[in-house]
Amino acid sequence: MAEDSVATAVEQDTHVSGKHRLVNNRYVLEKQLGAGGMGTVFKALQVGVGNTVAIKFLNQALSSDPGLVKRFEQEAKASLAVMHPGAAQLLDTGRDEKTGELYIVFEYVEGEDLRARLANEGALPFDEARDIAMRVGEVLAVAHAKGIVHRDIKPENIRLRRDLGGTHVKVLDFGIARFRKETDARLTAEGSIAGTPGYMAPEQVRAEAVDARTDLYALGLVTFEMMAGRPAYTSTAAATLLVDQLTRPLPTLQEVSPGRAFPEADVGLQKACAKDPAQRFASAKDFVLALKGLPTPPWSSRARAAVAAVNRATPLALTPMPAPTLAPTAPSKWPALVGLLGLLGLLGGGLGFGAWKLSQSTTVKALTPVVAACPGSDLYKDELRRLSTAELEQKVRAMRLMPPSMMARQLESMQGTVSNAPRDNRECMYRLMLMSTLSSEETALRTTPELWGHTREVNELELLLLEMPLKERWTVAQRKDVIRQIDELYVANLKKDGPEDETHWRRQYLGLELTCEATDEVLTQLGARRPSSCLNLTPRN
Repeated sequence: MAEDSVATAVEQDTHVSGKHRLVNNRYVLEKQLGAGGMGTVFKALQVGVGNTVAIKFLNQALSSDPGLVKRFEQEAKASLAVMHPGAAQLLDTGRDEKTGELYIVFEYVEGEDLRARLANEGALPFDEARDIAMRVGEVLAVAHAKGIVHRDIKPENIRLRRDLGGTHVKVLDFGIARFRKETDARLTAEGSIAGTPGYMAPEQVRAEAVDARTDLYALGLVTFEMMAGRPAYTSTAAATLLVDQLTRPLPTLQEVSPGRAFPEADVGLQKACAKDPAQRFASAKDFVLALKGLPTPPWSSRARAAVAAVNRATPLALTPMPAPTLAPTAPSKWPALVGLLGLLGLLGGGLGFGAWKLSQSTTVKALTPVVAACPGSDLYKDELRRLSTAELEQKVRAMRLMPPSMMARQLESMQGTVSNAPRDNRECMYRLMLMSTLSSEETALRTTPELWGHTREVNELELLLLEMPLKERWTVAQRKDVIRQIDELYVANLKKDGPEDETHWRRQYLGLELTCEATDEVLTQLGARRPSSCLNLTPRN
């Protein structure tokens, strides 16, 4: 439908506050996303441009209140100042010519909020919870440096989106942010407070002046909830929650979630959530550094956390899992990492099995070239058993399922683990770990369509993507643009410790795009299968 036709159709809609409403001939409201005490948020389409945006309207009844209008305008001012990839960016402001409502336009952020994630999955793996908290902390550090306090950090205001690039985090709604220099200006109605009871710092409850430490209190509570799977304070009555914020110390993780004891984290979280602001961390940066320094707890879901972390441009310190257990099935939104998940799980399983078998043997005879005496070695193919330990190491370093730098760290981790074993058992344990790793990769590459690209060279994948028949008849120029998008949107943002790592990621994403877009005949010719989920890239020209 032409732009004028869209505008005409929308003009005829009589529901002033509902979807399809046209705002100043610039935005078409598509659906309501949420509503709060100050206003309502809609998903909208920008007329003539086609961008999807989020529009927040100040309630019509409040638009004539000078104090509330000032706070709303301050939101725009605060949002402009917080220029960070992790903060939803302000695009426009105005007043609806028909209704008189003030509005502010933000980028529309895809994904789910942290509240939905917690409701669906419960407690998050340690690495994922820490990473989300650190990313929110980084945004707050930028805001605080500009004198802005968010004042409403809560799971609903943290938007998450998972894709092959990892978990992306956005902080939403600086809607009740205020500049510290204006803390004496009472922008709330007499006797009211601004914030959410379950995450409000004591000074907010008392309607006192706030500063950066107020946000740290809320972020501490959110971090606690991600690790425990439950809020620290669970009363359903707002009044009781406010009393708890004033008087009840933060419980330990163990008290709220038995089995998740983590004394080191308790120390930092209780400091962040101290009732006296003077006893909290002095800055968001200090809190982020404290989180970064935490050890991995015994209950951490290492395999699942690796899936969330491996594509995130952050180092991943892998350690073998202690028990012989298979990793859980990865969610379909992360198809290209299924094999990595299986590899890590089976690696841990192989280590645990090998250590157990060795512990049952009172003696280990002198090793032969095929290491036949190693308990558990009969699980692996003869061609692996015949290789020397140095040859096994060389094959592991050349693996394609993990980036070379990560594989090097994994080897170091294996060697460190083996060094703590009884001397007579070390070589057998190490060989079992190496064989388990290689066998796991072979299985993953053979059974996971998303990883087919790792069986080919990068230059071959590029040529195939440029020349083979695709479902969409893209021109060569359009195909080259899609390849550029892969490099710009994915490869450029991933952790790379060297050119070999970049080759690894290009191989993975080029292979994924090819098997997603190729015709059925091409897939048959290549001996490949179509992945269950794709990048959904389209040419920009």
